[in-house]
Amino acid sequence: MTLPLANVQKLCETQPRLRAASGLKMVGATSSPSPQGTVSRSEGAVRVLSVAEASLAHTDICSFYAENWERPIALSREDFSNWQFNASPAAFGQNCSIVALEGDKIIAVMGVTPAAFLVDGRRQTGAELTTWVVAPAARGKGVGHKILTALQDRYDVLTGAGITAAAVPLYLKAGFAFLAHTPRFFHISDFETVQRFAPASPSALKLTVDRQSAAAQLKWHATAVSAADLAAQAAALSSVGHFAHDAERLSWRYDHHPAFEYEAFLIKDAHQSGAGAGVVLRADRVEGTPILHVIDIFGDPDDLSAALAFVECEARRRCAAFVDVSLTLGSICARIRARGWSSAIDYPLVELPSLFYPVELRRPATTSMVIWAREGREGLYDFSRLHITRGDMDLDRPTLEWYERNAC
Repeated sequence: MTLPLANVQKLCETQPRLRAASGLKMVGATSSPSPQGTVSRSEGAVRVLSVAEASLAHTDICSFYAENWERPIALSREDFSNWQFNASPAAFGQNCSIVALEGDKIIAVMGVTPAAFLVDGRRQTGAELTTWVVAPAARGKGVGHKILTALQDRYDVLTGAGITAAAVPLYLKAGFAFLAHTPRFFHISDFETVQRFAPASPSALKLTVDRQSAAAQLKWHATAVSAADLAAQAAALSSVGHFAHDAERLSWRYDHHPAFEYEAFLIKDAHQSGAGAGVVLRADRVEGTPILHVIDIFGDPDDLSAALAFVECEARRRCAAFVDVSLTLGSICARIRARGWSSAIDYPLVELPSLFYPVELRRPATTSMVIWAREGREGLYDFSRLHITRGDMDLDRPTLEWYERNAC
């Protein structure tokens, strides 16, 4: 379903279509409209609805995450949780996360951040799924399937990242496409310092140096801007599937983040006449070592290689050990490979961590993701045609250890 831009409904309200419902592992659940016209899914004593529909306090959701997630999580903080769920532009000030209630007790939460998703330029109702938690006593009761079905009733496109092994079968059963390893690349800018994270053989480092040195030398013009100012460059994404990159969403995601400080740049190749490419960076310092993260990159194809060259130069200027980027769009991945960046999936000679608070090396050092679409699956299930970045996948979120180290 496509919502006219001038008549967008609040996405945390259930869409007026009803289907026979089945829960997370449960089958045969029923659905019926509430007096307000929303849909509350229930089977027995379990109800599945949004946080706003359930009139739950914001602190209730934070407490549930704190008590049931396997490690300390930023969503247990009221300030971060409010930004993630309530302050996002398409949430209209309400928490659209989905909860399962047994009586008045929360037994599961699926974090939901609504956002328009564009497919071939057409706006559809989309949502980013984050941090799905089911209380231990409620597992195996079909709650998960009920939650996924409720989400599919409400949205046209759903994405999520960091999928656990236990959740994969549930997503696949619900018709999601699963990508085990999201493309991630890194460019080493200080070959001595980088070995603090992952020692590599001299031959591996030499080969990496040779690959990076072979990249074309480009000249560019860089202008520091607000992230919201890059909305015009997002027009180049119109032919692929992507979350809206309008000024309001870019401002919320990068200019008004509650913890991180992002830097946005407009890059133009000095020898091209394109509209420019947008780059969003975040500088980090891990155990005393500078690192640079590319959180988002998009724009005119004529300027994208120059944008990457700018990022490489910035990493050296800031004495960063390395710079990394995670994204799906094949055309940008091809430019990254052409500049000699190393794949965390396909380049086994040097391994670098993807988690930093605390530092953790996973093999491969990337994450997984899922996507579901009501229509146009033939195109959207080709991950290389999607523009999904670290900023879209909830992969750039502070941990509580980060808050402690930064005295926030």
